[in-house]
Amino acid sequence: MPAELLAKVTVERRVEFWDRVLKAGRGDRQRIAVAEVEGTAVGFAWTGPLRDADNPYAPGYSGELYAINVAPRWWGHGIGAVLLETAHESLAAEGFPRAVLWVVASNIRSRRFYDRAGWLFDGTTREEEDEGFLVPEARYVRRISAPARGSRTRPTP
Repeated sequence: MPAELLAKVTVERRVEFWDRVLKAGRGDRQRIAVAEVEGTAVGFAWTGPLRDADNPYAPGYSGELYAINVAPRWWGHGIGAVLLETAHESLAAEGFPRAVLWVVASNIRSRRFYDRAGWLFDGTTREEEDEGFLVPEARYVRRISAPARGSRTRPTP
């Protein structure tokens, strides 16, 4: 992401954003999983229904991994993998047979992470406008397995 865009990200603005998201409730089949280490949040994954009305993966039929993030200090500790598996379980529990995600196209570390987890780049790119900046993104898709029999039907957010 452009440094100028990242400079606009402040704690106050992020708190306002998440306050709005959380106050809106978890309706519309959305789930947020939070990873904690010794009582401190170190990452999260946010899933829900597909948001793109013109997406060929059928809105209402497909889910989306809206965001997954782990604090850099905790990269390489397996937290991202656990959050991603929890996201897969959440999507399956909501009945989505497939999911999509958008990743910053130049974020090679994240793209490798998704590749290893069975996500496939489908060749689609876009430029998403954020705070006046165009951010190139790549779309990934993945089939989502149904939860195993006897497993919990709703992952704990």
